[in-house]
Amino acid sequence: MNYNQIKGTYDVIFSLGANCLPADQLSRHMLRKIGGVLDWVESPALSGVSHLLRNRFLNYMELPNLAITGINDKAGCYIVRDAAYYIFSHHDFPLNQNTPVQLVSYPELREKVSRRVPRFLDTLKNANRILFIRTEGTIHETAELLDVLQQLVPGEFNLLVINHAPVDYMVETPWPFQNVCALQIPKVPDEFHDNDELWKNILDGFSVR
Repeated sequence: MNYNQIKGTYDVIFSLGANCLPADQLSRHMLRKIGGVLDWVESPALSGVSHLLRNRFLNYMELPNLAITGINDKAGCYIVRDAAYYIFSHHDFPLNQNTPVQLVSYPELREKVSRRVPRFLDTLKNANRILFIRTEGTIHETAELLDVLQQLVPGEFNLLVINHAPVDYMVETPWPFQNVCALQIPKVPDEFHDNDELWKNILDGFSVR
């Protein structure tokens, strides 16, 4: 599927990571109709996302699986890893509310997850046309993700995979999947801002009902 084929109107567009970038760009362009479960977390391994979806978020962000791995200075939060799925929270545990040995604000995260997961799964089940956007993924990881999504989504869905690479502009990658468009965009020092104009051009081709 090429870029012109994947463009169009969708019931909902969801980010599948690998970090906050897709959700942030969707929000800026008024395309984030519903908050997704993976909008504001880091999921560096697409295989972990596929595992999470296959398990329908079973034990996701459960307290026994969490460990502090660092500090996000910009967010003013502890970085907390979910060992079960290799997913990292960067925005849920403010430094002024938690300690290096106690995640005091965990109940707030638990409430958010408990609200968003059923809504996300219900939307996958009932929407007629869904677009998923993922940054950073190999062709083999994408094949695994497609297999999982086909089990979760009875309606039509497409997947836009955007990889940062040593290119000077947007380049389409010919992947052999009927409902996947793969793009490469420049690898830049600040991916949250340096490619803003390019993201604008990419997302201009999409709308939500």
